[in-house]
This record gives sequence, C-alpha cells and structure tokens, in this order.
Amino acid sequence: MSQPNTDARGQTTMDFAAGISVFLVTVAFAFAFVPGIIAPFADAGTADPVTANRIADDLATDRLAAPGDEYVLDGERAADFLGDPDAVDRLAVPEYRTVNVTVETDTGVASVDGERAAVGPETPADADVTTAWRAVTVDDRRLELIVRVW
Repeated sequence: MSQPNTDARGQTTMDFAAGISVFLVTVAFAFAFVPGIIAPFADAGTADPVTANRIADDLATDRLAAPGDEYVLDGERAADFLGDPDAVDRLAVPEYRTVNVTVETDTGVASVDGERAAVGPETPADADVTTAWRAVTVDDRRLELIVRVW
C-alpha cells in the first residue's frame, strides 16, 4: 500500500492574503475609474464644464481678442460678434447644448462699441448651468467675459 504524500501543502494564510489583496485592488480600481470612462455617454442634461471653458478660452484668446493680445478684446470684433443674434450658432457647441455669452461690468451687461454685449438666450432658472468666465480688457476697461452652457 502506498503512503500518502505528506509534503503537499494546502492554502496558507499568506496565499489567502495575497489573493484578497489583488481582488480588493481590482474592485477599488473599477469603482474609481469606471464612472470616468462612461462619463462621455452620460445624460445630456448634466453640466458641461469642458465646453464652457473651451468656448471662454477661444473667445478671450482668439476669436474676439486683438491681434497679438490675449484677453484684450478688439472692440469692433467683439461688437460684431455680440451684436449678431446667430453668433452662438457659429461656436463649436454640441447640438444638445445651449450657450449664452455675456460681457459684464460690476453693475450688469456691458456695452462694447455701442452694442449690448450679450448674445444667446437667457439662462433658465431651472437649468443645470455651467459658467466659465475670463477677465478681459475692452477699451482700457476691465470686464468679465461670461460663458454659460446648459
């Protein structure tokens, strides 16, 4: 009759600890990163800070800026853009988003070259609105360029 092998080992405490550690790290990774992976496919009704900041940067540093001067708006270019009711349609905005662009002073909406410096629909009170703002200069006045996306 053969003798049983007494050299065979079963699972030790160290094996169990290593296996549980790998499992817990994997679960933690899934909970930490899966929401970020599916975020681009989330409901369109949520806030969109990326779009608001991208538009604010584009307007303050390129589209409305004086040539060679970031955050210094060319009064004529700004007045042309802000005076055009279809101006927000020319911005690269997803069709499910609505945009309002306003240049404001401490007391309210500014006037740039005689034009009221606001374009786009009014912001609804019940919307999930993301706001991005940039400090700009127009005709030696410090103003705020405010972009609202909902």
